Amino acid sequence: MLRHYGEEVTKYENPRGGHFQPGSYTVSAHIPLGAVVGATPDGRLAGEQLADGGLSPMVGRDKHGPTASLRSVSKLDNVLDSNGSLLNVKLSPSTLEGEGGIQKLMAYLRSFSRLGVQHIQFNVVDKATLVDAQVHPENHRDLVVRVAGYSAMFVELSRPIQDDIINRTEHVL
Repeated sequence: MLRHYGEEVTKYENPRGGHFQPGSYTVSAHIPLGAVVGATPDGRLAGEQLADGGLSPMVGRDKHGPTASLRSVSKLDNVLDSNGSLLNVKLSPSTLEGEGGIQKLMAYLRSFSRLGVQHIQFNVVDKATLVDAQVHPENHRDLVVRVAGYSAMFVELSRPIQDDIINRTEHVL
């Protein structure tokens, strides 16, 4: 399906005389777009947000760990995504503690490369910090997060985007 999308998009001319370039990312449109999309066969209800990032698993559905998500994304035929693709991964800060944590992250990044996944971005922050930032934004003015293709100050994001980032699965490698 993704290859068909890529082939189809490039057939159309854009307003500047070039051709559209396919991409698999949502920036942060996954929330407003989800509001107008009906229920989907995977159990997502009508009006619920779509999966963040474009290639990321739906919130709460990545139950087999971050490597399973990498393996799933690597099966997608997205070579025509010349405008980019995006996989978000939220890691627990404890994952990167000590030499062992760095070794686990390096192994994960090697897997990312070997599997040929085109793009990945990380948030390394725990849910408690994000929730506290919603309640006490004055204490977290410098908290930067990856949203979906861009970084932003967490406390300046809209509440629905903040909630989305909070609710993403927090993985331990």
